[in-house]
Amino acid sequence: MNRRVTAYWWAASLLAALAAVGWAIRSVPLALSGTLGAITVLAGWVWQRECLTNLSYTRAVSQGRATFGEEITLGIEIVNDKLLPLTWLHVEDIVPTSLTIRGGTIDDAVSRRDAVLHLLLPILPFGRVRRRLTVVCDRRGAYIFGPVRLESGDPIGYGRRTARLGEVDRLLVYPKVFALEPPNMASRMLLGDQRSSSILLGDPSRVAGVREYRAGDPLRHVDWRASARSPSLLVRVYEPTTSLRVATFVDLHGPRGRGKIPSVDLTEFTVAVAASVVSDLSVRGIGVGLYSTGTMDGHPLAYAPNMSPSALADMMELLARVSPYGTMSMAEVLASECGRFRGGISVVVIAADFPERTLAAMADLRRRLPVTSVWVGNDVGTPPPSGTVDTREEVAYVEDWKQRTTVELAR
Repeated sequence: MNRRVTAYWWAASLLAALAAVGWAIRSVPLALSGTLGAITVLAGWVWQRECLTNLSYTRAVSQGRATFGEEITLGIEIVNDKLLPLTWLHVEDIVPTSLTIRGGTIDDAVSRRDAVLHLLLPILPFGRVRRRLTVVCDRRGAYIFGPVRLESGDPIGYGRRTARLGEVDRLLVYPKVFALEPPNMASRMLLGDQRSSSILLGDPSRVAGVREYRAGDPLRHVDWRASARSPSLLVRVYEPTTSLRVATFVDLHGPRGRGKIPSVDLTEFTVAVAASVVSDLSVRGIGVGLYSTGTMDGHPLAYAPNMSPSALADMMELLARVSPYGTMSMAEVLASECGRFRGGISVVVIAADFPERTLAAMADLRRRLPVTSVWVGNDVGTPPPSGTVDTREEVAYVEDWKQRTTVELAR
């Protein structure tokens, strides 16, 4: 037995002996005091022993996935399914420290990742208590709620019991997605100076001009109006079309100039810019891939360009979960992944800093594929010099980016 249980039994034994002496000497006050005292001590022992019996704690988030800035509900239900009331119950539930939680007492000094939600309340016999808290999804990531620690005891708090429940709830918050201004980034991305060696099909909806008829040309391509004004038969020439595919590279290391370490907020803004670019391209029917210096469960983030209906959701989940603490530089990622690319792919590099190694890798890549850079403008990082890429875009970092809905792309 632990010290507190032993103390209960010693106190009960002494009070019972006192009652016995009182009855023996026929001292009613002494006998009653001893009897009532022994009963009180035994009741306290039973109270602390059974306080957590038939006590259930249920926690649930209203949804498992949320968009950036969305507010969801964290519901808590405590049921005391027994005749014994609880004069006090202390709940310590582990919650993410990165998210804003309203409606409860939060102690965020526990660790860098975890905070503790404290609840202190009484519960009547067969009572049920519900709490509704609001979780503001103001930072992307994969979060865990739980486990929970319950503590209760006798009315005076001397004897206590604790229980730990390992059940957890999970929440995935997607990165913020901005509307790009001006829109339709794909229309401004160059396809490069080199002409494709592959034969491209013509798009009948896009007429580039006319030329003289050649043997084998389909008669449906003949431009009869133009031929009527010309001495020879003319056929329409259509613009060549192909499915544009874009490989998006995101550098999450951030600038390290002037003795400063990379800003966490700048990194998160870079992730949001990448999510916005990927979303803008995907909704326009362009096959998009995603690569990064960040990692997923220790593995490099690599998602090949494709036009699957689930591609955008997959990449949003990757960007929600990616850790910026990878070991490979952007130059190494470009060299590793782009060697597998063939013609027909355009490369977009999104970064807050373009050091010499990255520029050298982009220059080597540009010999085969068109390259677009998106510099996340800041006071520390270096933008790519003019002429080093086919298209250069800039998105300025602002401190209130979480409250904004659009970002401006400048050249």
